[in-house]
Amino acid sequence: MPLLLLGLAVVLLLGAEVWRRAAARARAHADKVDDLEARIEKLRDENWELAEREARYRDLVRTQGDVIIRKDLEGRVSYVNDVFCETFDLTRAETIGRPFMPELPEGESPRMLGALAGLGATGQRVRYDQKVMTAHGPRWFVWEETTIRDEAGSLSEVQLVGRDIEDRKEVEQRLAEALDEAKDASRAKSLFLATMSHEIRTPMNGVIGMTDLLLSTKLDPAQRSYADAVRSSGEALLAIINDILDYSKIEAGKVTLHPAPFDASAALESVAELLAPRAYEKGLEIVTEISPAVSRTLEGDEPRIRQILLNLAGNAIKFTEEGGVALRLHRADHEDGIVLEIEDTGIGMSPLALDRIFEEFAQGEEGHARRFEGTGLGLAITRRLVTAMGGRIEVESEEGRGSIFRVRLPLTPSTEEEAPRDMPRLEGLSVVIHHDRPLVAEALANAARHSGAQVRCVTEEAELMEAAKQADVFVCMSRTADGTDGVAFARAARRRNPDLRTMVLLQPRERNRLGELTGAGAETTAETPPFDAYLVRPVRTSSLLARLAALRAAADVDGAGRGAGSFDASLDEEPDAETAAGGLRVLVAEDNEINALLTRTLLEHAGHSVEIVGNGEEAVAALGLAGAPPYDVILMDLHMPGMDGFAATARIRELHMEAARLPIIALTANALSEDRQACLDAGMDDYLSKPVSHGALASTLTNWAGRHSPHALSEDEGGSLANLG
Repeated sequence: MPLLLLGLAVVLLLGAEVWRRAAARARAHADKVDDLEARIEKLRDENWELAEREARYRDLVRTQGDVIIRKDLEGRVSYVNDVFCETFDLTRAETIGRPFMPELPEGESPRMLGALAGLGATGQRVRYDQKVMTAHGPRWFVWEETTIRDEAGSLSEVQLVGRDIEDRKEVEQRLAEALDEAKDASRAKSLFLATMSHEIRTPMNGVIGMTDLLLSTKLDPAQRSYADAVRSSGEALLAIINDILDYSKIEAGKVTLHPAPFDASAALESVAELLAPRAYEKGLEIVTEISPAVSRTLEGDEPRIRQILLNLAGNAIKFTEEGGVALRLHRADHEDGIVLEIEDTGIGMSPLALDRIFEEFAQGEEGHARRFEGTGLGLAITRRLVTAMGGRIEVESEEGRGSIFRVRLPLTPSTEEEAPRDMPRLEGLSVVIHHDRPLVAEALANAARHSGAQVRCVTEEAELMEAAKQADVFVCMSRTADGTDGVAFARAARRRNPDLRTMVLLQPRERNRLGELTGAGAETTAETPPFDAYLVRPVRTSSLLARLAALRAAADVDGAGRGAGSFDASLDEEPDAETAAGGLRVLVAEDNEINALLTRTLLEHAGHSVEIVGNGEEAVAALGLAGAPPYDVILMDLHMPGMDGFAATARIRELHMEAARLPIIALTANALSEDRQACLDAGMDDYLSKPVSHGALASTLTNWAGRHSPHALSEDEGGSLANLG
């Protein structure tokens, strides 16, 4: 029995173990089944998501508007989208596995279109425009080609995507046509303006020139008044023409800058001298002040800078009735460049006028009651020129108290080797300036002080007498503002100080008083001349300092001794341009009878001999074919019947050496900057635009007196009588 129970227990234990193990295996199997089912479910989800993404991709490719093509390495099509089929009216069955190259419209150059040219080796994207024939006719597409590579990185296919840009091309074509029309209109406008300018300037040259000649004759007061009115009207009309031409060129974007080394100080002073007659006619002063800190030579477009100065200073004179105008040149503070400052004592401007003063056709005064005429373009032109140079223009003004225009230009010192300013030092020199015009006195005093002199400006006679006792040099005007002769002040000052040296400031028209004031060119008299030296206004800084230094040197050599002959003629100004080049033989080619008469009269009054011819052929014939030419210079009009000025110049340059070396100066009503350059390019040496002033003509002739043209050919290059035909 015990054994039976023991056996039964063993059996039960063995059965339980077997059951336990079977249950464990069942549980493990169930776990595997659950895991497998989870993986299957996950795969089902991923497969669904993949199918959904593929469907979205196929819908995207099928429905987008771009043509898509894929080609294998043999050029056979492996895939196209629905847009391709619709665009080229082809089915996939007709396309897949076959080469495809769309037909091109006549005249179109074939492009790559999936040919792998230059694409396979680099894998770059290639993008280009190509017009192709489609089921809807010729259409422009922008094509983008990219390479497709397999998992190993090897090139397998090339994909082309084409986007229809026919609408864009039509817009571009219309824009191009509109641009061409605009350019044609601009050219027509420029041609019209140039033609009108030439046609107006030609008679204006006669009007203004002949009026000037009339004013130089003996006229009664009424006749002189009428002639002055004609000249003023002519000059006003000419200013309007110039403004319109300048504005049209700037508006058309034709203004180009030509930076070159130039002397800004000389440019400023020459503008003041050019405008001085206009200022003096109104009873105004015009002065210049130049800071010694400004470099002698700057890099910039001198003609354009002179134009800015002329516009601003001319405006200042126009709107000033009492006082004067100051032109100043400084270095810019805290930045590179210079500052041009034009200050006047004129009518000033209201805050409202300041807000629009630089606008086109704006006027400082509005309405029918305005006192000053003009186009209102001068300041607009000036601002555009300043902006083109990278600068800026500012203005301060108050009604009734004048205006200050400041032009800041980023001009740098020239890279060329700069000669130092040879300005004399005046340390220890005591100068007294008697002047009731503060603008002039301040400018003179500042220039002398910058050079080291001690300067005192006085207005009252008692103050003058006291200051003269210890002074070395006394400076005064030829006449004060109230009409008092400066001689009285000079003699009174010299009585207080016999060693005092004296200098008088004259207007250009007062040169006929030189003998009376300095004894220069006059017979010696018992009475000592009141002045030792003179300067012509507007005074240049260099001239002032040179005169003061010379007076001090003369005082050191000749203390108290003084007489009519002690005036140093070497201190005199340079001879006038009108007389410096007298005696030239001038050939004038001019077909307009009035302008020919005017030019002849101007030249003969200056002491030149003149011959007039009516066209270029006559000018060439007048030079002769052998021997030395009978002329020193040629003035050449451009528009003449038969042979014009350009053809005549070219012909003259081919003549025998002596004639070919003659300076040829264009004298024309063409006034655009490109006209000047065209004349120089054609072999002419200089350029004068009509109406030409007596001074400009005389100055140009002076410049070329005794010189040969640099355009003349060398002996080896020059023509001979044989090749003249």
